[in-house]
Amino acid sequence: MTSMGRIPILGLLGVVSAVGAVEATGTEASRPYTRNVAIVLYPGVEVLDFAGPAEVFAVAAGFGANGQERAFHVYTVGRTREPIVSQGFIDVVPDYGIEDAPRPDVVVFPGGGADGVRRDPVWMAWVRAVGADAEAVLTVCTGAFIAGDAGLLDGQDATTWYAAVPRLAAEFPRARVHPGRRFVDNGQVITTAGVSAGIDGALHYVARELGRFVADRTAEYMEYKWSPESHHSRGYAQTNPRLDARGRERQRAEMAALGGQGEDAVAIFRRLAAEMPEDADAWLGLGQTLHRLGRFSEAVPAYVEAARESSRRALALFYLAGAYARSGEREKALEAVTGAVEAGFDSRWHLAHDEDLAGLREDPRYQALLARL
Repeated sequence: MTSMGRIPILGLLGVVSAVGAVEATGTEASRPYTRNVAIVLYPGVEVLDFAGPAEVFAVAAGFGANGQERAFHVYTVGRTREPIVSQGFIDVVPDYGIEDAPRPDVVVFPGGGADGVRRDPVWMAWVRAVGADAEAVLTVCTGAFIAGDAGLLDGQDATTWYAAVPRLAAEFPRARVHPGRRFVDNGQVITTAGVSAGIDGALHYVARELGRFVADRTAEYMEYKWSPESHHSRGYAQTNPRLDARGRERQRAEMAALGGQGEDAVAIFRRLAAEMPEDADAWLGLGQTLHRLGRFSEAVPAYVEAARESSRRALALFYLAGAYARSGEREKALEAVTGAVEAGFDSRWHLAHDEDLAGLREDPRYQALLARL
């Protein structure tokens, strides 16, 4: 199926079953899986400075999902909710102002017109508050100056856009400023060089927190050539360390399937489903792996089992429709895809373009489904 070619075995779960904003509180053990990521906006902000990391976090939210819980909830924050102009020609309306924004776990300070933030005491009070509490602060380009004013660079290694390196070193003598570095990771604070370097810094954070596999899939989806330096990449976990043992096993099965080891993936998913028959994700992964191998009739019962779980019903029925269609069972395929839409599947793009369902698109009943979305 075309969607399977673009998105890893369980990756589509995050694409079509988004969750809302989550405010993180409490200890690590009690905190929600989803982390809030605030992308700061202000007049003159560089487009790619904020759009690059935003794309990384938005895509990684699905690839790094834990069941229905996306890895990240990404939103923009302005001084107010009034529109701002980026680089003089793009109007952007922030999702929140600083008065009502959810507390971020990760905050991104892009570059561009950063001096406007630095001169505004109300803005800077918010920056200091969220910067002190955030799990991670990512600066892009001259966004490093905002972090510097908040005291986040004192005693830290840092970098910025190449032309601003001398000024950063002069203004913040307590920071160790490094030219020629794509990004610098101090643990809580990650500073990056200019513009596109924010993508590398964000991918590094994703790899650090969710493992190399999630970061690689994110870069692959974005068609971004990401080659982290070995002293960083050797420290990345391969599977997502934030998942439990079963979650990491599902991810290993996904890795095996994408690596051409379909039978190994089938074996892992079958074992997980046998150990916990109520695990809809295991059944769904099994069905999708068999589907990818062209074993459509074997995929059908796995999808049926996955569809018993209400939170997976819509997606499982969508894939079930494809398996039926590939098996030549047109009426069952139409019944399944109708059930998927009725259960909440609302991705018109997938219904309109998935190759498995191509033979159904001329049917008036299928066209009526598309018209509903």
